Amino acid sequence: MQRILTLSSLAATGLLLSACASLGTPADLQAGQTVAVVNSLSWDNPLSGKRDGVRTSWPIKDGKIASEYFPLAQLKQCDADGKPCAWGVMRAQRSAPTLSFADGGVELALNVSIDVARRQDARQDEMQTAMAIPQDVAALAGRQQVQPIWKLKYGKVEQVELDYGVRYQVCVQRYDAAGKVIDTCAIPFI
Repeated sequence: MQRILTLSSLAATGLLLSACASLGTPADLQAGQTVAVVNSLSWDNPLSGKRDGVRTSWPIKDGKIASEYFPLAQLKQCDADGKPCAWGVMRAQRSAPTLSFADGGVELALNVSIDVARRQDARQDEMQTAMAIPQDVAALAGRQQVQPIWKLKYGKVEQVELDYGVRYQVCVQRYDAAGKVIDTCAIPFI
């Protein structure tokens, strides 16, 4: 009887350990394939009026992606009433507190925030930048934070519109063992 209990315990432990080892491992990835999160933060350039922004790709490592601090950017808002346009400096960041693999993609909870003010500074590692709007120019001010939760299918783009014409887009794509893209994310390079 003792031997049966010991064998049963060993079998149950083996099943539990193999289940734990496979948690978070995507079942639909082949050997050597990796996954990256592609995202973009964009806005209208206040001088040219054309879309401007940044597009980046972050590999998923150990079930996580790094937080991202976007570069400082100037924004402009003009009202139809003929008043002078208001300008602002935007500081933005993105984090992904929750990420897990799902059939055909990734479940992702994001935290995207923008802070618009007359003056902003940003410090990252050894680099420090600052940008300011002159005192005699009307200034924009505001903060916004969104926390979307998406079940992203490989290659499908999701987006959220933010204040002042700012747009955040995200997509996940797979790479083969040689590092070539399998899924295309239709997020433009800016």
